[in-house]
Amino acid sequence: MVDFFAQQQDFSQDSERLLAYAQLCTVFYERELKLLADCQYSPERLRKRLTSLPFYIKRAAESLIALENPLTLDTQNGTWSSKQKRRCPADKIDDELNGKWLSRNAQIGLIVPVKVVDTGVVCFKLDCIDAVSDEKIRLNEHGWFALNGHCLEQCDEDKRVLKANKDTMSAAACGHQWIGGDMTFPRTLTLRELLLTTVINWPNLNKPMPLTH
Repeated sequence: MVDFFAQQQDFSQDSERLLAYAQLCTVFYERELKLLADCQYSPERLRKRLTSLPFYIKRAAESLIALENPLTLDTQNGTWSSKQKRRCPADKIDDELNGKWLSRNAQIGLIVPVKVVDTGVVCFKLDCIDAVSDEKIRLNEHGWFALNGHCLEQCDEDKRVLKANKDTMSAAACGHQWIGGDMTFPRTLTLRELLLTTVINWPNLNKPMPLTH
């Protein structure tokens, strides 16, 4: 009798995981295909993107389901959720605090939040450090930044790397946004950003995720 109920419980859990996996794959395919349809890619580049898409979608779905973190996963929409702060968490982080944290903790593989201000809308985007020099760091997507967090490259957006803490990382992972100092609707993360949420070291945000052997 005990084995029967244990098997039923396992079956129920497996069914829930399969449903969540199917929901995530579906929403990711819909989202990525729409993005590709709007891009002006050459036929060859589009072919390569479409060929690699199943791998990254399956990887993202599997990783999100297996993850344990302080956020809530919405499998129908393919998003993380948590309570949004009324005021932007970046307001509490000045250049001095940023500089101390980055000087002490910047290393290759560390996931960091990037504050982005575009046409008055403030949000955070996740990125990964892939190079560190004496006075600056390079992020995989957003380029070079000084150790006080300020962007060293010309771009249309106002960008700043911030100290990683629970508030800034949660805001980045959940797509929280603010306009005029007040919160607004969250944005949808890219598939790349969702994959980055799976390698955030929540127990110690000052270090990259430990490698598994």
